[in-house]
Amino acid sequence: MEREKFLENIEWLTRLKIRGSVGTSGNNNIGDYAAQGVYGYGSYNSESTAYPSRLPNPNLSWEKSMQTSVGFDASFFDSRLSVTFDLYKRKTTDLLLATRLSMTSGFSSRIDNVGEMENKGYELAISGDVIRTNDWTFSLNGMISQNKNKVLKLYEGNDITIGWNSLVSEGHPINVYKMVRWAGVNPANGDALWYDKNGKITNEFKEEDKVLIGKSCNAPWQGGFGTTLSWKGVTVSALFSWVADRYMMNNDRYFSENAAVYSSYNMSRRLLTDRWKKPGDMVTMPRYDVPMQFDDRILEDASFLRLKNLSVSYELPKNLLKPTKIIDRVRVFAQGQNLFTWTKFQGMDPESTANYYQAAYPMSRQFSIGLEVSF
Repeated sequence: MEREKFLENIEWLTRLKIRGSVGTSGNNNIGDYAAQGVYGYGSYNSESTAYPSRLPNPNLSWEKSMQTSVGFDASFFDSRLSVTFDLYKRKTTDLLLATRLSMTSGFSSRIDNVGEMENKGYELAISGDVIRTNDWTFSLNGMISQNKNKVLKLYEGNDITIGWNSLVSEGHPINVYKMVRWAGVNPANGDALWYDKNGKITNEFKEEDKVLIGKSCNAPWQGGFGTTLSWKGVTVSALFSWVADRYMMNNDRYFSENAAVYSSYNMSRRLLTDRWKKPGDMVTMPRYDVPMQFDDRILEDASFLRLKNLSVSYELPKNLLKPTKIIDRVRVFAQGQNLFTWTKFQGMDPESTANYYQAAYPMSRQFSIGLEVSF
C-alpha cells in the first residue's frame, strides 16, 4: 500500500501490506497401504503360518483442513518499527488418530478418521530500532502467539486415549488430562487424600474417580523476545523463548518420592522435610508406608522462560583490512546457548512436547568461540 495515493502524505507510515487467504489442505500421513489388511508369515511347530498383522479399513481417508487467515505487515518511521500480525482459524475434519479396539479382535488399536477439531488464534511480531546512529544501534524484537485448540466432534462419540492419562474428548483441547485429583494429607494419621468424581474427599484411590481437569500438554501461549546492541564493530545480542500454560506429568517424582515402593532408589530430599511423621503435621507428603499414585499431584506447570542464546562479537574495521587486498571481512565471536531457565517445573527440563517427563536428558548448555574470515 506504500504506492497508494491516499498514503502519500502520511510520513510516519513507511509501508503497509494487508494479506488474506483461504484454502484447504490434506494430511496423508497415514502410512503406506494403511487402508488394506496385511498378513504376516512365520512358522509354528516347524509348519509355515500366515496370520493377519493389520486390520483392513476401507473407509480410511486423508485428514482435511480448511484455513482462513487475515493479517498485515507494517513499518513506521522510516522502517525503524515493524509490525506483523496474523489472525487465523483452521478446521480439521476426518481427524487421524489411533483408536482403541477390543482385544477380542486381536488388535489393540488402528488408525482411523475419528472427528473434527478447530484451531484458532493469532501471531504478533514487533521489532524496532530504539537507537540508530552511525556508531550506535540498539534494537528490540518480540513475538507472541496464542492458539486455542478444541475438539468439536468425535464420530464414535467416545473419548480416545492418546497418551498416559491424557485423551481426546469432545469440547476440550486435544491431549487434555484425565486424572484423580489430589486433596492433600490427613494431619491426624498421615493418610493420602483424594477427591472422588463427585468432589468428596476420600482416602481411597480409585481409577473410576478420574475426571477431566482442563489442562493440556499443548501450550496455548508461546513466544520469544530479544535485543541487539551494536557500537562500531562490537555487537552484543540475546534471545529469550517462553511457553505458558503447558502442563506435563513429572514421572520422575513417582520414583523419587515413592518411598513405600522404591525405597532402594535415590529419594528426594523432600522426604526429610515435608513428609508426615506425627499427628498434627501439616505437610504435603503422606506417611512413609503410603504408596504414591498417578494423581494430579505430579502434574506440573511446565511454563518457562529460557535464555536461548547470548553472543558477543567484534568485526574489524574495513580500513584495517584494505592493505591486505584479499581479506574482505574478519569477525570474532563467542556465544552461549541455553544458559538460564526460569520455571516452576521440578524436572530437569520443561522444554518438551511430551505429556509426561521421565528421565529425559535436558537441553545441554553450550559455549562456543569462532573466527569468520571472508575473502
